[in-house]
Amino acid sequence: MTQFKRSLIPFFLLFTTITVWGQSKKNEVVKVTYTSSPISQYRMTEDQMVSTPSKASTYEFMKGITDYYSLYINLEDYSSVYILDSTVQVRPLGWENPRIRASLVDTVLFTLKTPLQKTLKHEWIMNQTFFSEGEVGNIEWELTNEEKKINGLNCKKAKSKAKNYPMLIVWYTKDIPISNGPSVYQGLPGLIILAEDYFRTIKLHSIEYTEEKEAFKTLYSSKLDHFEREKEQGKHYDKEPILLIKKGDLARSLYEHNHKKPYKENN
Repeated sequence: MTQFKRSLIPFFLLFTTITVWGQSKKNEVVKVTYTSSPISQYRMTEDQMVSTPSKASTYEFMKGITDYYSLYINLEDYSSVYILDSTVQVRPLGWENPRIRASLVDTVLFTLKTPLQKTLKHEWIMNQTFFSEGEVGNIEWELTNEEKKINGLNCKKAKSKAKNYPMLIVWYTKDIPISNGPSVYQGLPGLIILAEDYFRTIKLHSIEYTEEKEAFKTLYSSKLDHFEREKEQGKHYDKEPILLIKKGDLARSLYEHNHKKPYKENN
C-alpha cells in the first residue's frame, strides 16, 4: 500500500480552511478514514442481539470485527480512491480459536471516482469477486429534515429510495462541502459521516490532508489499471445499477430469513 505523509487537521481548523480549499488547497489530498463493522439495525435489532445466548454471543463476535478504510480525495479535480487498509478482530470469550472466521456477505476492496463522476468498484459478495462501473447518481437519495451532531459536526439524514437500493441511511455534513463518502455512497451536498445498510455500519474516524499528490496518483493509477484489466476480460464485470439491484435483492432475502417477514419500507 502506498504510504502518505499525513498532517492531521483538528476539526475546528478544518472548518476554517474549507472556504479556501478551492484556491490554496488545490495541491493537497484530503484523507478521510472510516471504520466499518458488520453490524446494522437491519440485520439484527437490539432485542434480537440479546434474545438468546447464542445470538448474543454471535453479536459480540461480529462486533469485534472492524475494517479500516481510507478515502483519498484529490482537491484539484475531486477524483478519489476509497480503499480497504486493514481488518482488526477482537475475539470475545468463547471465540478465541483463530480457525473460527467470520464469513462476511459483502466487502468492498476499493472504489474509484473519476473526474467525470464515474465510479469503478471492486468488491466481494458471497465469496465472489465483482468489478462494477457506474456513475455518481446511481443511488437516488431522499433528503430528510432530520438533524443531529456527530463528532461535533452538524449532520443531516438522507436515505436511498427503496426501489433503487433498500435499507440504506446516511448522515452527511455541509460543514465539509465535499460531495463524497464511503464507496459509491456519494452525490450528497456534503461529506458522508455515517452510513448504515443491511451489511454494515460505517463511521468517520479521522480527517487529514497531505500534499503528496504523486502518491495519490500512483495509487489511483494502479487501481484503475487493475479495474481496466478485469473489465477487458469481462468475466466478473457488471454495471453498478444492475449490481445494486442484485445486492438489494440479496439484502431483502437475508432480511426475510433473519426476521421471518418480508422487508417493507419503514420496517
